[in-house]
Amino acid sequence: VVDNGEEFSLNGNWKFNTIDGQGYNYLNVQENISDIIIDNSDIENVEVKGNWNSKKFGERDTSFYKDDYLVRNFVKGEGNANYVRFRPNLEKSGYYEAFVKYPFSSHLTSQCNIKHAGEITTKYLSQRVFCGEWISVGIYQFDKKDDNYIEITAITDGQVAADAVMLKPISEATYAQAKKMPEQVYLPSFDDTSWNDLKVPGHWGMLNSYSNYTGSGWYRKTFKLPSNWTSKNDERIRIQFGAVYHLAKVYLNGQYIGKHQGGLTPFEFDITDHVKFGGKNVIAVEVNNAFIVGATWNWGGIIRGVQLKKQKNVRIQNQYIHAEPDLKKGTAAVNLKIKIENNSNSSRKVDVFSKIKEIKNVTLAQKGVEIAPNSITTIVLIAHLKAKDVKLWHFDNPNLYTLETTISENNSELDSNQTDFGIRKIEVTNSQLLLNGEPVRTGGFNRVSENRYYGSSEPIEILERDVDLMKESGANFMRIMHGTQNEELIKLCDRKGILLFEEVNVRDLTNPEFTAPEYPLIKSWLKEMIERDSNHPSIIGWSVGNELSDHYDFAKKMMEYVRTELDEHRLLTCVSNSGQKKTYTRTTDPNTHVDIIMHNMYRWQGEPQDILDTLREKWPNKPVFISEYGFDPYPTASLDGDKPIVSEWNQHFRGKNEFVIGSSMWTFNDYRSGYAGTSAEENRVWGVVNVWGQKRRLFDRFQKENSPIKTLKVEEITKSKKSISVEITSKEASDYPSYQINNYQLVATFSNHQGVVLHEQKIKLPAIEIGGSWKGRLRLKKNLNPYLLTVKVINPLGYQRGKKEIFYKVPNAPSIDKVIAGQNNARIYFTKTVGVKEYKLAYKTKGSEYQFTEPTISSFIDVQGLSEKSYEVALVAINGKGDSEFSKAVPFNMTNQKLHPVVWESFIDDTKLVIGYSSDFIDGNYTVRYGTQKDNLNKVFTTNVRGMLTIDLDNEKEIFFQIKREVAGESSSWSPVIAVKY
Repeated sequence: VVDNGEEFSLNGNWKFNTIDGQGYNYLNVQENISDIIIDNSDIENVEVKGNWNSKKFGERDTSFYKDDYLVRNFVKGEGNANYVRFRPNLEKSGYYEAFVKYPFSSHLTSQCNIKHAGEITTKYLSQRVFCGEWISVGIYQFDKKDDNYIEITAITDGQVAADAVMLKPISEATYAQAKKMPEQVYLPSFDDTSWNDLKVPGHWGMLNSYSNYTGSGWYRKTFKLPSNWTSKNDERIRIQFGAVYHLAKVYLNGQYIGKHQGGLTPFEFDITDHVKFGGKNVIAVEVNNAFIVGATWNWGGIIRGVQLKKQKNVRIQNQYIHAEPDLKKGTAAVNLKIKIENNSNSSRKVDVFSKIKEIKNVTLAQKGVEIAPNSITTIVLIAHLKAKDVKLWHFDNPNLYTLETTISENNSELDSNQTDFGIRKIEVTNSQLLLNGEPVRTGGFNRVSENRYYGSSEPIEILERDVDLMKESGANFMRIMHGTQNEELIKLCDRKGILLFEEVNVRDLTNPEFTAPEYPLIKSWLKEMIERDSNHPSIIGWSVGNELSDHYDFAKKMMEYVRTELDEHRLLTCVSNSGQKKTYTRTTDPNTHVDIIMHNMYRWQGEPQDILDTLREKWPNKPVFISEYGFDPYPTASLDGDKPIVSEWNQHFRGKNEFVIGSSMWTFNDYRSGYAGTSAEENRVWGVVNVWGQKRRLFDRFQKENSPIKTLKVEEITKSKKSISVEITSKEASDYPSYQINNYQLVATFSNHQGVVLHEQKIKLPAIEIGGSWKGRLRLKKNLNPYLLTVKVINPLGYQRGKKEIFYKVPNAPSIDKVIAGQNNARIYFTKTVGVKEYKLAYKTKGSEYQFTEPTISSFIDVQGLSEKSYEVALVAINGKGDSEFSKAVPFNMTNQKLHPVVWESFIDDTKLVIGYSSDFIDGNYTVRYGTQKDNLNKVFTTNVRGMLTIDLDNEKEIFFQIKREVAGESSSWSPVIAVKY
């Protein structure tokens, strides 16, 4: 794909494979009789140095090998003189893959030293993830005469668990192949035809066999440059990566090009001297995803786009726009900082010209800018905008401008850069956040940047869906989460109106990648993130880290680096969960130097009011944003999950604690995780939506909680009335959230049982000040006989900010589609209909009274605890008026089978059938039978992957399938047949 002749996309299918010993998929590790397994209780083979304690239960319900394990709390400043060494009894010298196992322990970088063949190899492991699984630490040669061991220790503080190790013998041929392959796979002559096809952008978890793979993977792609690209002395060719998680080594035509460390930020390499014009090129990328931080998943691969870019020797390296409005005069000043890079060996003199597309007769220009050879020159240009040309950016009215800069030499264009920006003013006082002079209290969510199938390589349609859902639920301001985001997400926030703090992916300063005290790697991440994103009006601030310990010097230094070298105009913070602790004071906590205190507040810290009082007492001149708050996971993945405690916690901000300018819940979405305590589907289950973007009950709660409207009153309809009154009252400044209502409209819709609109009225609302009100009337149409009146307050972007539903009739009786019975339980399926809020099930045995399930918003109901042989069930639909009549009763008999998995989502993506389904820890394999005809499911696929699987298709556009699971060798029932269209 060529864009204007200057860009060439390398997205699409690449070849992918892995090499033995460079990684592992713990789902596929099986214990064999030939393996050497050493438990911590095997005294003859275990050496313990230091004070280690034995424990017989795994923290957070995690498992371990045999009866117990050893645990030790390492303290700060303590070396690795305390350890547990597992020594194998080797009958003969040979080659082995080494594994370790541990239950949950708090250490994020425990140290594993493997003594083999006269040397020591060190690996670092987070003991919070993949607990109870066999984790590979590599393939090694062991000589039985040597002192071989696998040692568990630490060099930083934290709790470490030492449980068991396993040596799995491998053949000499496999070992030799594993050793030589890394030096061959990047060569152009290497044959990759048998490798997997894998899309870029994407991740290797899209392939079932790599769904749980951690380690190194190899990508290869053969390509030709566009025929009109030729070698020229005044042009450079660069390869640009949006992001590769986490470590990337790049080779082109057998030559090493360079590496990048950091999985979420963009990078590029100049490949002019390595690329072939007119011939085949082979690019190879080694990717390692062993960097695991926190509870989020380490989606491995080339997760964002790749392109080649052809540019002149002199180019625009970066442009930074700061638009400062004068709120009294209505004018604005546009400050443009342009970095011009000269890659030639001679001095160059260029002319710079910038214009704003939406505003005529405003230019920013400078002639004769001189750039020394092989250097970068920065110039600053300023333009003043008249009041008639200024439209401010606001989360309800996100007005954007486009600035285009061109550099030329002797009237010949060298390069151009087009950038969107917004004009808005962000200020903070000791208690307020001001947007364009208006005090606003509002909030949103932390959205984990992933999808259960697409991982962190989310396509635009997933990003659009989630931004729309967040805006629909009232999000206006949020700390988006840890790590540099997909730029397309930020562009959507620019257009849809969400204020953001973006954060560098720093969550633990003991990470061996980081080098104190200068932290050069973190500085490079900050630079890559901020240079890419600093023109987005949605971003109002940067965070230099999350929940760090002993981080005063780090945070102060990083914030100063950002202020002085990267972005002097945006707010800065370091997200914390320690400011309330006694040991963190004004002289030891970087909250002293932030512009806004961003605090992650959870119940383990104490009572919310006590935490807020402590923060305010220590830092009375700083506003506070609750950057995370969250509660226990839902007991199941059901869409009926709700958290009334959200409303309780919001009461801490209503009418008090006005220095709290907003809050951001953890999390908007469920997300995949290897963290201890995660569900069997490998998801953290506490989102407003699930991993497939499906709304939970909590979504409606947030719509109400996040509304700036305090009351929406609608007068009751009677036959004699020709109109009814509507009254809107907005929340006061001390309420939460609170902001002005401008350019909103009222939409009233009368509809029948089928959702058909009988009559609709729209009223343009005047500006409603904070704490203000509006009254109006809706005219009534004769003989409407409505089923439902819905009155909505809609913001200028079309998102609901208040809703009132009035039902005049109960729903029609629903119907049951299918009943599948199991062991002591049954699953009843039905089709949801318009105008029904929820459903419940009535069930009974012959001659008994009906019992009722809890209402659901889902399209199926599970009935538990069924002990008789036969039952009958009936379905009830519910709305605000009451319950419908019972559906036709359906009798069924119990069976001895377990119930099949719930299918949460299914779709065809390109040439893959994707199925998202429920899992249980007792599950074995999952089997899918499928075909192009509903009554002929003639193909079978089986996998052990939990939560999501993919099946390669032959370009079929419609597929029918069923799924079942295996438990202890016995099969469950089959799910109903599901149809999927591309």
